[in-house]
Amino acid sequence: GVSRRAEQDPELRRAGIQPMAGNLSEPDFLSALHKLSPSVVAYFVPPQKGDDPLPAVLAATSNPLLEAFLYASSSSVYGDRGGAWVDETTAISSNDTGDPDRYDAERCVAGAGMNGIPTRICRITGIYGPDRTLKHLLANGGYTLIEDGDPWVNRIHVDDLVAGFLAAWEKGTAGMVYNMVDEQPHRASEFANLAADLNHLPRPARITELEARTRYDAAELRRKLSSKRVRCLRLGNELGVRLRYPGFRAGLAAAVAQQS
Repeated sequence: GVSRRAEQDPELRRAGIQPMAGNLSEPDFLSALHKLSPSVVAYFVPPQKGDDPLPAVLAATSNPLLEAFLYASSSSVYGDRGGAWVDETTAISSNDTGDPDRYDAERCVAGAGMNGIPTRICRITGIYGPDRTLKHLLANGGYTLIEDGDPWVNRIHVDDLVAGFLAAWEKGTAGMVYNMVDEQPHRASEFANLAADLNHLPRPARITELEARTRYDAAELRRKLSSKRVRCLRLGNELGVRLRYPGFRAGLAAAVAQQS
């Protein structure tokens, strides 16, 4: 596994991963990466402004032994759909996406796929799990709900996300898009209020949209107000993944019970 922070190395080793320290923008490191001839690449680096290393990493890891290049994208590429349903066949464009940088990154990956690299695009929704239950944000008042704005949101438990990535590697089709999401879209308030109750914390405050505009930058406010329901058709039908937590209620309760 590639790591830029040495403090992460012990955790990676405990997980059976041999860390490889380096910078994805450095030619020497990319050359070393190429010499590894990896059989699978899971790329979780978010899009970078300016000189994004994604094209160079795609080129460096391309080799005859490569079985899959898994690109961790985001459901934000669907933009705000006003609560409508979307799936992997829903058209996206740079004009209506809520995340143009991620859109451009997907196009880069798709282009590599057309040139023979066995790519998969995995569009991830909100991840939750142990120590990802909004506990700290709720405790310090950092999480709020917006009055008259209770959007549809989508999540996936981290255990199911891992299962989805493994299945995309082992059973996925080159060039395909897979939504990494559970089967239960829900209102933002449903998850936040349940998280507060399970963590024995006050439920989040509701603020006006005007107050929200002063509290959050434009990108964060757009994310908080974006509303869509994401289907996970291919995750089960094509990859054969049986979600451990198909809905957030059981998954969130388990996550709170397991967190440190």
